[in-house]
Amino acid sequence: MAYAIAGSPVLDSYARYQYAQGIENNNLMASTENYFLNEDAMQEGSPQGILETGEDAALPPLLIIQGTADMNVPMSMPHAFVESYRATGGSVELDEYPDMPHNFILRVGKETDHALRVAKAFVAQQLTASTVATPAG
Repeated sequence: MAYAIAGSPVLDSYARYQYAQGIENNNLMASTENYFLNEDAMQEGSPQGILETGEDAALPPLLIIQGTADMNVPMSMPHAFVESYRATGGSVELDEYPDMPHNFILRVGKETDHALRVAKAFVAQQLTASTVATPAG
């Protein structure tokens, strides 16, 4: 994978499950339980956990698009992930959108328009970097 873009990503599934328990968000707990089935799988499938354990993982350049009013993914999670990603040698950009909720990018609006411009510029930057890194010939 040459690069990745993630909008409102669940970067630490187990921590998010614990967060959902703490705020008594039954829908979020149920959806996490239905997807992962158990807490061991939540921990095993956690991108944050993979970084923290030093498991061998690809670290493509990454753009995270995140609303600061996301009630499914508190800002502490993308901040921690960005720190860990960089600490393990990855290149990551966190584009924060004040007062925007979870998956705001799926809605029509000026913030979505801006996020799409940022994503387009990120892709162009990665394609340019890829072309420079692998000259024809």
